Order: sequence, then structure tokens, then C-alpha cells
Amino acid sequence: MGLLLALFMVFYGARKPPTPPILFPPPVPPYKHYVAGAGIVEAASEDISIGTPFNELATDVYAKVGDQVTKGTPLFKLDTRTLVAEYEEAQQKRDVAYTNFQDQATQLSLYQNLKDKRAVSENAFNQRYYAAELAQKELKEAEAALEVIASKIERSTIRAPLDGEILQVNVRVGQSVDVNPFDNKPHMLFGVTNPLHIRVEVDEADSWRVQKGAPAVAYVRGNSSIKVDLTFLYIEPYIIPKTALTGDNQERVDTRVLQVIYEFDRENLPIYTGQLMDVYIKGLPSNEKF
Repeated sequence: MGLLLALFMVFYGARKPPTPPILFPPPVPPYKHYVAGAGIVEAASEDISIGTPFNELATDVYAKVGDQVTKGTPLFKLDTRTLVAEYEEAQQKRDVAYTNFQDQATQLSLYQNLKDKRAVSENAFNQRYYAAELAQKELKEAEAALEVIASKIERSTIRAPLDGEILQVNVRVGQSVDVNPFDNKPHMLFGVTNPLHIRVEVDEADSWRVQKGAPAVAYVRGNSSIKVDLTFLYIEPYIIPKTALTGDNQERVDTRVLQVIYEFDRENLPIYTGQLMDVYIKGLPSNEKF
């Protein structure tokens, strides 16, 4: 019985497990001659990082992720209490400058309306004339300072630059919003998402096989049944170091790539900005000679 049991276990263990079916096989290139590349989905306007004109606390956040907004819609607001106080102070200075200008202008008018110009010396007249000129310049300076503060108050409400969609929100009420150039995290990420663009990176060794206007197809990674036909837009005629890494073991970080921009309509497909897709571009045969 022990021998039979041992033989049974040997044969039972030697059986090959059934191969599970592949739900979504790798995509099949739709062209006989093609160039493959990784494409990153981005907004048609490119991804816009919403900034701030100066450092201040956020008092209100009006937009949330996924909102479709029109140009000029308020997104968030900065604290304006200091600016309002400066504006009131500037108004007082403007009023003082205006009063001084009116006084100097009135006195100059008296000098100018004298029937006998010999009643005052030329030096006194010049002093009065230049005093009025200085008062006028001080008034203009005060008015300009007032306009600068008013523009800062108006710019404290950050607004949408275009009609588009809010992709990210990284600002909260009470949070300090600054203009740190070394912070790669935008306060808000914004873009036009209808239609979408896809930036395809083609290895420089295959760049000569890509032609302007070439058709292309993009497949969603993990589900090859989701694909979109792409419309050619333009080629950026400058080869750059590759920045979007796919994680392939054979991938070299010093690879340089040509970027080709395509456009597509997302419609109801589950495709999102920032997504990495497999793209096949119809290209010249690899043995083509010029």
C-alpha cells in the first residue's frame, strides 16, 4: 500500500497544471512595418501648472478635481487683508498728493494770470512752476502705486486660463501658497482634456523610420481590447534624453528619443491624462535605403 501510495503521489505531482487562459493577450501591431513607442497621455493644452503671483495663505478653494471650468473661473483665493490695508494707505497718500497738486496748481495759476509779469521775479515764478510740476509727478506716482496694489488684490483670485478640466488640487484652505521654483508639485494641475494628446517617444535608432502624417494606434496597457486610432499632429524636431521609463530590464536610461505628438477623442473610454500606452506607428521598412 505504501508503494502504491508513493507511485500515485509521483504521478500526481508530475502532472502539468492547466494553463490559464489569457484574458487580454499582448496587442498585435496593425501594420506590416511599424515603429513601437511608449506614449504618455496629456492634455491638449499640455499640462498647465497653476501658479501664484506671490507668497500668501489660501483663504478659499473654489474648484475640485474633475471640475470642468471656463476661462476666468475662480480656482482659489489668497489672503488679501494686508493688501487691503496697503490699498487704503495708498488712497490716503493719493488724496494728499492730489490736494498738494491742486494747491500748487492754483498758486501757479495766480502767477500766470498776473497782468503785470514784473510783479514777481522770474526766480519766484520758476520756483512756483517747478513746485507744481513736482506735485503733479507725485500725484501720478501715488496713483500708480494705488494701481499696483489694486492689481495685486485682483490677482489674488487665481482664475482658469482656459476652458478645461481640473486634474489635480494640491492647495488647501490655510495652506501657504508660495512661488518656490524648486517645488515640482503644482498648486493645481489644469488642462484641456477634449480632445486628448499623446506624446510618443520613439528610440532615436528608429526615428528615421517615422514619417510626418503617419497613422498610429494606441493600446491600453493591461487591456489590449481598448485601443484608439490616433491623428497625427506634429513631430518635435529635437531629440532629447528619455524621461518616461517603462521599467523594462533592457531599457537604458541614456536612451535618446524623438517625440511625436498625436491626438485622439477619449469619448467614454477609461483613458486618463498621465497614462502610459503602447503605440504602434506605421513606418518605413527597417531595410529601407535612401
